Amino acid sequence: MTTARSPFYVLLTLAFLAIALAGFSTTFFIPLARGTFTAPPVVYVHGVLVFGWLLLFVAQAQMVRSRRVPLHRRAGWVGAAIAAGIVVSGVAVGAFATHRDLAQSGETWPYGQFVNIVIEMIVFGAFVGAAIAFRRRPEVHKRLLILATISALGPAWFRFRHFMPFVPNPVVTFSLVADAMLLVIVARDWLATRSVHPAYLWGGAAMFGVHAIELTVAESAAWTGLGRVLLAAVGR
Repeated sequence: MTTARSPFYVLLTLAFLAIALAGFSTTFFIPLARGTFTAPPVVYVHGVLVFGWLLLFVAQAQMVRSRRVPLHRRAGWVGAAIAAGIVVSGVAVGAFATHRDLAQSGETWPYGQFVNIVIEMIVFGAFVGAAIAFRRRPEVHKRLLILATISALGPAWFRFRHFMPFVPNPVVTFSLVADAMLLVIVARDWLATRSVHPAYLWGGAAMFGVHAIELTVAESAAWTGLGRVLLAAVGR
């Protein structure tokens, strides 16, 4: 007789999916249903890839829980391809949004925003790449993928400002809320094993540190200057 596995990771992936659905409801799903959403094709491609990743993540967690590990491993390579597409399309969407915001605002802050987008795509890709490298070590592998997904949910959390317009400084506030997901997974580790896995300690600290730097220097001359260079390299 086999012992039933905890549903925690399946529930966690479902929570990730719910956060993304709720966050993008007012800026994507509802306008799309009403026929009022318009954007370049790359925005649709990026959206499909991100939600494809989240749906696959739910399925992958369920496969492990039901001990369908060979299928889980084969599907993992589909996830790797989706992740690569998310990184490439994410930078392209960031370039589009930066050009749009520059035209609408007439200010320089969108350049700094673009740097942050590029960094976030690098962070996501790095976590996924590390997870692939550690695919033979399940306890490390799954935690790196959880960190990757938490990092990818930042834009969804930021869009919660549409539900709560009273929240002060939404960029900082919702960045902190997004990173607070780290506390959930760390708490689960502690409750289950009375320790916290090094992947969470090092990966979580790195993620939080990157976000702290982004929030601190996003509108600095150096950051906006770097954004100009990156945007010129990427083009439209």
